[in-house]
Amino acid sequence: MIERFIYKFVEDLGEYNNYSNEQIEQVKYTLKSIIFEVIKLSLTIIVFSILGYFKESLVTILVMCITKPFIGGYHEDTQVKCFIATLILVFFIIFLSGYRRLNLMSCIILNLLSVFSVYNKAPVIDDRMPITREDLIKRNRIIGISSTLILAIVSIVLYKITWASQIIVWTILVQAMLMFNKYKEVK
Repeated sequence: MIERFIYKFVEDLGEYNNYSNEQIEQVKYTLKSIIFEVIKLSLTIIVFSILGYFKESLVTILVMCITKPFIGGYHEDTQVKCFIATLILVFFIIFLSGYRRLNLMSCIILNLLSVFSVYNKAPVIDDRMPITREDLIKRNRIIGISSTLILAIVSIVLYKITWASQIIVWTILVQAMLMFNKYKEVK
């Protein structure tokens, strides 16, 4: 239903502004992606707020939003599966961050591992939404590495604010690990 509304809205907008079919398709995809992401992330924060983890879920989602678009990695093939996967990932990150406090050296080591992984692998390009322009790939790589490095530094600076530091460390580590979910089928 939401998708039909978006498509109708974009087609009317495109007709009014004399957009080409290619422009209309690009706007449809972009608007649909943004709206579904906002819904998914809002519902995730609402669920965890009800469970008493508002600030933890907010920081987790914020870190994911800062890194994921630029480093790539794990994708589901439907919005429902994506929402469920996001709920599960946020749950595990919050659980890990609260289960046992990482000492400062552990935070530094895990952050270095995450930055190293992103540096060596980013961006992971999904077959369903391939980026083919070399300049965009390079741009995403630079932004992905930079944002991961900045978040790693922030997690160390915030080490005394345990909950925030731990959430950031675990989130960037999980994001880095999810870059390696691709496998090649042997033929």
